[in-house]
Amino acid sequence: MAKKKGEKYECPECGLIVIIEDDGCECTECDVVCCSVPMEMIAQKKPAKKAAAKKVPAKKPKAAPKKAAKKPVAKKKK
Repeated sequence: MAKKKGEKYECPECGLIVIIEDDGCECTECDVVCCSVPMEMIAQKKPAKKAAAKKVPAKKPKAAPKKAAKKPVAKKKK
């Protein structure tokens, strides 16, 4: 299989990492070699999904406090 742009390869001997910059050619398969050993493709991680924004219900504006109705004051009888 031809090498694809963005694939990463690591040398098992020295740890050098190579990223393929161009799409591979369509001719015969070849290996990426370092330290006289074929490099191994690094398993690529899938892009992490961004956490969905937590939906918080909008707060209703506070109503002005109601004034308590004044009770009629009973007049004391003398």
